[in-house]
Amino acid sequence: QNQLSGNLLRKFKNSNGWQKLWVVFTNFCMFFYKSHQDNHPLASLPLLGYSLTLPSESENIHKDYVFKLHFKSHVYYFRAESEYTFER
Repeated sequence: QNQLSGNLLRKFKNSNGWQKLWVVFTNFCMFFYKSHQDNHPLASLPLLGYSLTLPSESENIHKDYVFKLHFKSHVYYFRAESEYTFER
């Protein structure tokens, strides 16, 4: 079974702050937990149909290792804590 897990920071399109979450990516779905010790996810995001891009300059996300998931009007920003995590 293919699975990636680790900490990511999540930001919604219209929010200012970043929320640190433990994220598990498996079977084209991301599961979000408060910490790696939690048994039940806070939320899940099925990724079929989503596009993965880097934020444009006009989006004013001035942080390193940020990527964007978007589908129609749904936009999520995620920030990795290192280049290694970002590349994964």
